[in-house]
Amino acid sequence: MSLWLGQEVQAVLRGRGMTPKGFTFSAVSADVKGTGGTRPDMGLIFCDREAVVSGVFTTNLVKAAPVLICMEQAARGTLRAVLANAGNANACTGEEGLEAARVLMTEAARVLGVKADEVAPLSTGVIGVKLPTERMLPKVADLARSLAVDPGVFARCIMTTDTFPKIVSRKIGKATVLGMAKGAGMIAPDMATTLAVVLTDAVIDKQGLDIITRNAIVHTFNAVTIDGDTSTNDTLLALASGYVADNIKDIEKGIFEVIQELAMLIVQDGEGATKTVTVKVRNARSESEARRVGMAVANSMLVKTALFGADPNWGRIMAAIGYSKVDIDPARVGIEISGYPVVRSGVEAEGFSEDALHELLKEKSILIDIDLGLGPETFTVYTTDLSYDYVKINSEYRT
Repeated sequence: MSLWLGQEVQAVLRGRGMTPKGFTFSAVSADVKGTGGTRPDMGLIFCDREAVVSGVFTTNLVKAAPVLICMEQAARGTLRAVLANAGNANACTGEEGLEAARVLMTEAARVLGVKADEVAPLSTGVIGVKLPTERMLPKVADLARSLAVDPGVFARCIMTTDTFPKIVSRKIGKATVLGMAKGAGMIAPDMATTLAVVLTDAVIDKQGLDIITRNAIVHTFNAVTIDGDTSTNDTLLALASGYVADNIKDIEKGIFEVIQELAMLIVQDGEGATKTVTVKVRNARSESEARRVGMAVANSMLVKTALFGADPNWGRIMAAIGYSKVDIDPARVGIEISGYPVVRSGVEAEGFSEDALHELLKEKSILIDIDLGLGPETFTVYTTDLSYDYVKINSEYRT
């Protein structure tokens, strides 16, 4: 069951008990960007008991202050709260950035009655700008006072260039899994996504939650790319409040499904995207080689712009396969686009028609199926086209 939250949908979510037991949520406006905005841009998730936590984080060597702190917290294994903000990444801010995050954590801990290191900080937004703690600190108490069972307020407050809040829930026996994420651009996570929180009331120990989370991202967030950029702030936190004992295999499946659907919502909301694109690479020697080929095609600016313009220039796909640094045999490569044969044995398929492919490429959902003819392994990558609007959005991000 996937839910994008309007008021009516929020009522449905609450009425069906699709919020995991033990968790409450709030959001306020702190004008984090300093532009006089009134949209909520700070959010809080609170657990009424100690929650087991697992985390996966950006592989970018330039890591934001909240990422460095969350990595330590996830290794320790328990949390009580998540304090998030949009509009400022608190990245490339040095020791001052770490101190700013800790000041906010300490204030949240004070008003919630927990320890400071039990509050995880998450930030997203502009890199290299100091966190405005003078505007944010007075809002922390408001967050604590307004905690309620509606997760939609948190999902909306972490949005930046997102066009809709991303929230997914599953009922697994008596347990519930709920996931929220933000992300539309600067996405080639290689770990998770820009920001994501997955909550469950199931009983899961630290080792089990780590395994479930890390396995889940391989074919979900690690299979998504919008623009090839890996953020400084990518974080996925999974928290288990431990209220409900249920079949762990079913819980694992539910967590995977929630994370998978969040990843696909991010693709659908890619900055300026007009089409969603699935790149399936088959018959590779290994899964890692299939992934490398898929990512090369999915990240190719020439492929993405051709898809935007419905240009039947299949040579761009072949070129990307060739520079993927996988030892392919061009004479074995086959390509179909949305079921239409384009390449056979490395050359244009017999009967190929540019007009026919042009019409297929006008569709909003496109499948690029690549057969390497080398072995038994498969990997699927999810991406978008690249439009004029992507350039406009990202050329004006700070202005």
